[in-house]
Amino acid sequence: MKRKLFTLITLTLCVLMAVLCLTACGNKGDDAKANQTTAAEDANKGETKEASALLGTWSANEAEGCAYTFEEDCKGVWDAGEGMLMNFTYADKGETVDITYEGASTTQIWEYTIDGADLTMKDTDTGSILTYTKK
Repeated sequence: MKRKLFTLITLTLCVLMAVLCLTACGNKGDDAKANQTTAAEDANKGETKEASALLGTWSANEAEGCAYTFEEDCKGVWDAGEGMLMNFTYADKGETVDITYEGASTTQIWEYTIDGADLTMKDTDTGSILTYTKK
């Protein structure tokens, strides 16, 4: 009887140790990614940022009804016309703006210049140039 009890306790401890060891071997890649996001967010906390020159709504000159709206909280909306809206986040870096559309895994980088009420944006990947007028 003592031998069976000892075997049961030993087996239980071995299973418990195996579970603990496997739990400790989780995917660290997800944790690293989460830590990078947190570090980036922490870096922006408490900073006094200048207002983006992009703030406001810019109507596309080449496509009627399309417009970018850049908001103060680094969020915005792309109005593709006819009720098609796409939310995005952006980072204005002065001469470039990084735009990440909601649900997208990539970020578009646009070079931009503002001349009065005119915004010119150049896609750094494709080289396409689009112009907008501030509403």
